[in-house]
Amino acid sequence: MDLRSVPVRLNSEPVRAMRRDAEVWETASWQPPFHSDSDSDSDAGSGSDGIGEPLSETNQAMLADRPSALDTLDGPWCSGARDYEQAEYALDPAAYRQWDDYEERERSLPYRIIHGDRHFADHAVSGQGMLWRCSARAFLIEAADTIEALDETSIRREFSIREMAPGVYKTRSDDDEDETFARAMNNLRWLARYYRDVAAHGYDLIVISY
Repeated sequence: MDLRSVPVRLNSEPVRAMRRDAEVWETASWQPPFHSDSDSDSDAGSGSDGIGEPLSETNQAMLADRPSALDTLDGPWCSGARDYEQAEYALDPAAYRQWDDYEERERSLPYRIIHGDRHFADHAVSGQGMLWRCSARAFLIEAADTIEALDETSIRREFSIREMAPGVYKTRSDDDEDETFARAMNNLRWLARYYRDVAAHGYDLIVISY
C-alpha cells in the first residue's frame, strides 16, 4: 500500500459534490489534484486514467483558488515510502498492543493521525479496496499538537521491533531498532510540519491508500 494526501477544502462545493454523488467522485478522482501527469495508474478503478483529458468542471472548480504554495508541500510518504505504520505504532506503542481488531485500531487516535480522521464517502474506494479518508483543518492542528507533545524518551522504552515485526507493515525482525525508531520519529515531526502548513493555508486533507 502507498499512502498519499491531497489538500482540499472539504466544505467547498466541488468536494461536497464528490461526497454526495458517486458519479461525480468517479470522474473527479481520476484527475488532478488527485493525480498528476506523472501518475501511471489511478485509485478509482474505471477504464481510463483521464491524464491529458480536459478537466471536469468539478476539478476545475476545486483547483481554481488553490494557492501555488500547496503544490510544494510534501508529507513524509509523498515519495512512496511505506513506513507509515511504523510511525502509527510509535505514536502509542502501548495502545497498539491492546487493539483487538482492525475496527478498534481504526477508531484510535494514532490511526486517525496517520490515515485520516474519518471516511471521505462510502463510495470513495481506491483500487486496492481501501476507503478514502479525510481530516478537517481542526483535526490537522490537533494531530500536530499531539505529535509535538510526544515524550520520545517514554516512547523509546516501549518501542519494540520484536513486537512490531509480526504485524507492522514494512518491519522485519532483524531491523535495527534505533534506526527504525529514529526514522519513525523523524517522519512524525515531518508530518506535524506538513499538517500545520496545510492548515495555515486554510485547507483540509484527503488521505488515500492505494
